[in-house]
Amino acid sequence: MNKNIKLGLIVASLFLLSITAPLAAMPAKAQTTNTITVAVDLSHGESDKYLDYIMSNITFVNWVVFDGQNLSITPENLSNVDVLILGQPTVGFSPDEMDAIYNWLVSGNKVLWVAGDSDYGSGWQTQEYVNDLLEYIGAKLRIEYASFYDDYHNCGRFYRVLVHMAVDDYPELDTSIISQNITKPILAHGPAPLLWVDDTGTPHDITNETFPGLIRILWSYDTAYIGDNNEPAPMLYDPLFYGQGSGNHTFVFLAAEYWEDVHSLVVVSGESPYGDYEPGFAWEYYGVQLDGPQYVTNMISWFNTLILQIWPSMETTTTTNETTTTTTTQTTTTTTTTEETTTTTTQQTTTTTTTSEQTPGQTTTTTTTQQAAGEGGINTGLVVAAVVIIIIIIAGAFALRK
Repeated sequence: MNKNIKLGLIVASLFLLSITAPLAAMPAKAQTTNTITVAVDLSHGESDKYLDYIMSNITFVNWVVFDGQNLSITPENLSNVDVLILGQPTVGFSPDEMDAIYNWLVSGNKVLWVAGDSDYGSGWQTQEYVNDLLEYIGAKLRIEYASFYDDYHNCGRFYRVLVHMAVDDYPELDTSIISQNITKPILAHGPAPLLWVDDTGTPHDITNETFPGLIRILWSYDTAYIGDNNEPAPMLYDPLFYGQGSGNHTFVFLAAEYWEDVHSLVVVSGESPYGDYEPGFAWEYYGVQLDGPQYVTNMISWFNTLILQIWPSMETTTTTNETTTTTTTQTTTTTTTTEETTTTTTQQTTTTTTTSEQTPGQTTTTTTTQQAAGEGGINTGLVVAAVVIIIIIIAGAFALRK
């Protein structure tokens, strides 16, 4: 082969590498992870009972433990977390921690699960810590300052309460996931009932009064009743009207509220899925067969579906509508630029078009940037074609020189 041609091919190959190497290093949508990260808190006196079982059985997520030593609740540590579970804290949250949780939650596409306790023993303190956090972040759900018991549906004692699943239908959020394969009851060992408060702080009976975004999930049977063990007094469920001997009552044990504006979820339960004296993950207790593992797995699976599939599709729809509106007026400018630009500046024209689409606002800028890094920001077909043409031109030039 002619030496000049060989030299031309070598030069062209080096040029090809100089172009493709940066392109290969660019972040692409296909390179992003499809696994969410679930953080479990142990930094506020929570027990880790059954936590190893949970993490070893639910393997489709990444698990992180906030132990208060290596990791604690800070904005930096929360930045890579999708789901945060606070399982029955026995130590209060600092203002900085509550602020970090709030800012993390309103950043969007996040799930916070806060578990309370009954008011038996020192449980009233946990109730206050949970309610303080819920009030701080602006949630409506609350733990009632009481306990609920059941003399009929239990694991041998009235405080080892059994609860059942009756999920509010919310097709937009695919709540059907939560009840899949659930056939047995779930343990709520020494539980508290839930209620919700409006903007004035007035408590509401969650069993028959709802608000937009409320999803009730686990309920007591209709043989339950209220017990009041410690101050403060119950906000709503007065034992005089809801206590033992006052008739049949039903209470909500676990519920969620959906923050549609930021696509985030706040989940509250009257007992914890891990830790506690005997947590909700239990599969058997005093001879009673339970669906605890399936219940916790379904909850995590639901969070996973919300974060990876449902909420991103909602954002894509919204962003697409916004982009269509803002780019309509840019067509003339883009056409003019193309007419005035030669073939060798085609790639530059593409960049100009992207800049024009970014101009109207920050939301569109973010979306356009994601497209450039992922699905279609760089026209690889044009790049390859240009490289092939350059190779031919250089090789030909050296051949002609001979």
